[in-house]
Amino acid sequence: MTEVTFYLSSKIGDSVRQALAWRIADKALKQGRMVYVHCQNEAHARQLDSEFWQTPKTGFLPHMVQNEGQAPVILGHGPDPGDHHDVLINLTDQVPDFASRFQRVAEMISGADNERQAGRQRFRFYRERGFPVTTHELG
Repeated sequence: MTEVTFYLSSKIGDSVRQALAWRIADKALKQGRMVYVHCQNEAHARQLDSEFWQTPKTGFLPHMVQNEGQAPVILGHGPDPGDHHDVLINLTDQVPDFASRFQRVAEMISGADNERQAGRQRFRFYRERGFPVTTHELG
């Protein structure tokens, strides 16, 4: 069954979720896992692509935008994650229809009120459907 982990940060700002996604993707990659980062739309995927090339200055995360090549980390959007089924990092405010295809799902939540509220709804969704859910407070 798909394991779901919520990563909670008290920090507020546009890039908090993206920074958390980078950290989780980097950790998963070091464990030999394949990662699909689910973005809101193509513009969001391209913005994240740009940020991943720049951050952090001392690290490198091999990634590609979906349908532009192969990499251990794919940045995608829309209803079809392709052949991915290992780790899903969800950066949208909804639970993707394909979430249960993945072995693990990571949900990033910042301290912003609207993100907390959307995160609570996703948490309830997973719990009501019997997914094992854990949370990690990151400060």
